[in-house]
Amino acid sequence: MAFGEQLQLLRRRSGLTQEQFAEELRVSRQAVSKWESGKGYPEVEKLLYICQRYDVTLNDLFEQGDNEPISREISPAVPLKASVAAFVSNLSPRNKWLSAGILLGVALLAGFMGLCLKGGKAEMEMIVWIAAMVVFGVVEAVTVGLVSIWFVLGSAAGLIAAICEAPIWLQVLLFFIVSIAALIATRPLVRKMMDKNIVPTNADAVLGKEARVTEAIDNTVPSGAVYVDGKTWSARSESGETLPEGTLVRTVRMEGVKLFVERL
Repeated sequence: MAFGEQLQLLRRRSGLTQEQFAEELRVSRQAVSKWESGKGYPEVEKLLYICQRYDVTLNDLFEQGDNEPISREISPAVPLKASVAAFVSNLSPRNKWLSAGILLGVALLAGFMGLCLKGGKAEMEMIVWIAAMVVFGVVEAVTVGLVSIWFVLGSAAGLIAAICEAPIWLQVLLFFIVSIAALIATRPLVRKMMDKNIVPTNADAVLGKEARVTEAIDNTVPSGAVYVDGKTWSARSESGETLPEGTLVRTVRMEGVKLFVERL
C-alpha cells in the first residue's frame, strides 16, 4: 500500500476529515489531499508528529506491501511496409503532395541522367548530383517532415560514384540502394513519428471516469473526496447536491486540485 493510501487509512481510522487532519497538522487541506493522492510527502517534522500522535512508525507509513511482478508485453515487430504506410498517413496533406512530387522528381532525375548524361563528362554528372543534394536538402529543411533526407544520402552516394567515374547506370543504382537503405536504417524514427498515441496528463486521465466517494461531499461545508484511478482527490458536487460516502459518481471537470463530480 502506498504512502498516500496509508495516510488516508490512518486519518479515516481516527475519524477525522481532511479539514480536521489539516488543522491538526497546521497545513492546508489541499496539502493533505495532495499527500493522500500520492503527489508529495509531508515535511520531516510533520511525519514525526504523525508517528507520535497516532502511535505508528515510519515503516508503517511507507510500507509498500508485497509487490506483484510486472509483466511487460513485448510489442510485435511491425513490418516495414506497415510502418511506412502509417508514416505516410500521418503526414499532413501538404507534405503528402510534396512527397509525391519528390518521388516523381526522383524518377524524372533518373530518366534525365540516363538520357542526357550518357557518355557525358564526369564534371557534369557531379554537378547534377550536387544539385540533387541541394534540392533534397532544401526540401527537408523546409518541411522538417523526414520526406527527402533519404534522397540526400542517395545523392551523396551517386556523387561519390561519379567522382570515381562509375557508369551512369551504376550511379543511379547506388542512388536508389542507398536511399532505401537509409529508409530502413531510420525505421525506428519513422515509427516514433507515426505513433499517434497521446499520453494524457494526470488531470485528463481521471476526467469522465467512475469514482467512489470516500468522504461525504457537501459543498456548503465544503468537504468531500473521491477515489479514482488509484488516488484520492478532493471533490465537490457539480449539481450542489450532498453525496454520501460510498456513492458512485462520474468526474465531470477539474478546478485547481478539486474534481467536480455527478451522481451516476
